[in-house]
Amino acid sequence: MPDHSLLYAINATALSTDPREAAVSSRKLGFAGLLFDAYSSALTITDLSATGRREFRHILSAQDQQLVGFRVDVGIKGFGPGADVDRLLSQFNKVMDAAASMAAPLLCVDTGPLPEAPARPVAKPKITAEQAGLILIPIFSAPESEAAPAPPQSPAEAAFQSQVDSAMFELGILADRYKVTVALHSDLSSFAALERALSAARCPWFGINLDPVSILRDSLDMDEIFARLGPSIRHVRARDAVVGADKRTKPASVGRGDTKWDHLLSNLEGAGYHGWITFDPTELADRSAAAVSGLKYLRLHE
Repeated sequence: MPDHSLLYAINATALSTDPREAAVSSRKLGFAGLLFDAYSSALTITDLSATGRREFRHILSAQDQQLVGFRVDVGIKGFGPGADVDRLLSQFNKVMDAAASMAAPLLCVDTGPLPEAPARPVAKPKITAEQAGLILIPIFSAPESEAAPAPPQSPAEAAFQSQVDSAMFELGILADRYKVTVALHSDLSSFAALERALSAARCPWFGINLDPVSILRDSLDMDEIFARLGPSIRHVRARDAVVGADKRTKPASVGRGDTKWDHLLSNLEGAGYHGWITFDPTELADRSAAAVSGLKYLRLHE
């Protein structure tokens, strides 16, 4: 029997640009919380006065809704060359200040492109005397793993990595100042690149925003992703897709794509995750219907 230990929310943009309408719709659809864009055509969180921020919270509480946090997309350039990193960090400073003052210490950040990680060593199998048959061969102690050395970085790659790492370090300082958890994801990079970024930043406030569609596209399988990043999960994005050739994906409602949700939920439990799972049906035609069917599906499979 489900214990409903997981918390289900929905992306407010999928319902309405008006926070009041989004809160009413979310409650009627059966969700407990809302994740808002920090910057949208209808609302800029950083422009709200102290009174406006209190009113925003009141709008949600009146509908028995929790504020999960805010989303920020840094753009197609990310933190790399060509991006105005100082401007981005200034915006993050304002957003984190607003998030902290509104008791919503979670920021879901689409980082844009990230430097890829070097290939991990591949274990080299040992050949025993039995496997070699009766042929007498000398036995040497071989290293446990062996991999071809990674090719040296080009000047452009080195500059890209240096700038991204420096920006992430500064972002970590802001997260520590405001005590805001930052859940990172990238539609343009692999989970290995996310893992490298987290390792380089060494910020306890950083983690990942787990996206099942990104799992479908990645070269690593689900179990390997959880083995390497399970403890770093800070938020889960509920969406699904059908996978085609070359791992291209077509959006689908949760439970109607190729994501193995039983396996994913089991892995989340094994990782000790009991936080928010936020539905994001913005790519689907009938967003409300997709959200409702997906919510029913996950509750049946908890």
